[in-house]
Amino acid sequence: MIILSAFLLAVGVVLPANLDSPSQAIESILMPLTFVGLGTILYGIGMHLHLMHLNLVRQLQPDPTDDRSSPPDPED
Repeated sequence: MIILSAFLLAVGVVLPANLDSPSQAIESILMPLTFVGLGTILYGIGMHLHLMHLNLVRQLQPDPTDDRSSPPDPED
């Protein structure tokens, strides 16, 4: 949220001050855009790892059906 608000602040404040030439406008917005992209990638990686961890925890928990004893095998 902080990264996105910083990007919007840069677009709203820094970009209009540098609209004299296209190269200055691109330079002024390139760094915040890089941080937004990297922040999004890191968020995606963290969310992926979090979901993998939750899946692993769910797989390691015993099933309630495992607590019941199975019927003995009939002996021949």
